[in-house]
Amino acid sequence: MSWTKVVRATEVPAGTIKAVAVDGSPLVICRVSEGEAFAVEDCCSHDDAPLAGGSLSDHVIECPRHGGQFDVRTGQPVRMPAASAIDTVPAQLTEDGWIAVDAEQLP
Repeated sequence: MSWTKVVRATEVPAGTIKAVAVDGSPLVICRVSEGEAFAVEDCCSHDDAPLAGGSLSDHVIECPRHGGQFDVRTGQPVRMPAASAIDTVPAQLTEDGWIAVDAEQLP
């Protein structure tokens, strides 16, 4: 794995999301809790809308355009109109206060 620091953890409080770009790949960092962060592609599989304007509830991100929902752990859809999965990228909280993603697994 090739961990790349993308955003300070303090910039993404628990229960929020933040859009970032890593090597040209748009991602949404999802800070589920103080100890958990996930990264998903910033594109709804339903109609290519950006997910960054949506909301996060527990492990589910909701697309702001039509309300489709995805599990940020797996990328699997959990509510229509989303019917196909989105890409996920491994993410972790670092000891020095950053959220890092595995750049080798970017979509």
